Amino acid sequence: MLVSDFTFKPLSTADLEILCDWLEKPHVLEWWNDHLTRDEIKMKYGERIGDKIVCPFIIYHHNKPIGFLQYYWASKVGDGWWPNEDDHTVGTDQFIGEIDYINKGYGTAMLKAFIEFLFCDPNVHKIMTEADPKNLRAKRCYEKAGFIDQGMVSTPDGESMMMTISR
Repeated sequence: MLVSDFTFKPLSTADLEILCDWLEKPHVLEWWNDHLTRDEIKMKYGERIGDKIVCPFIIYHHNKPIGFLQYYWASKVGDGWWPNEDDHTVGTDQFIGEIDYINKGYGTAMLKAFIEFLFCDPNVHKIMTEADPKNLRAKRCYEKAGFIDQGMVSTPDGESMMMTISR
């Protein structure tokens, strides 16, 4: 699987239905559950379309939508998230929505491709991602993509394992 097999298209209103479908799947709900209705999901993510602070994308593998990814400027998200990060750090959140793409290396390859994409911006010096401490599959994926375990951090959502990669 090649990094070039993946493309990242900015989220559009046409993508909100598939995003809702993915957010209802058990393998996604296990780790990404905002307890939102479909209408609330459409509102929350619809408001992010074209945003310059939280930037959502649909992940494509050879023209097939397989998941969701967003990056955000860590110093600008507020609400108790990442108060000590500088203007050169972005955070990412991601999931693969299509069950046929789980546990086959797609997550690692997709993250490697997105890291390349983000580091094309000279303003990005560090990328961070975090996950539930029980989500060992995510941790292994992030490590294989080049992220380094920074230990546990407290977030507004509770304890989380922090992973980072720097330029």
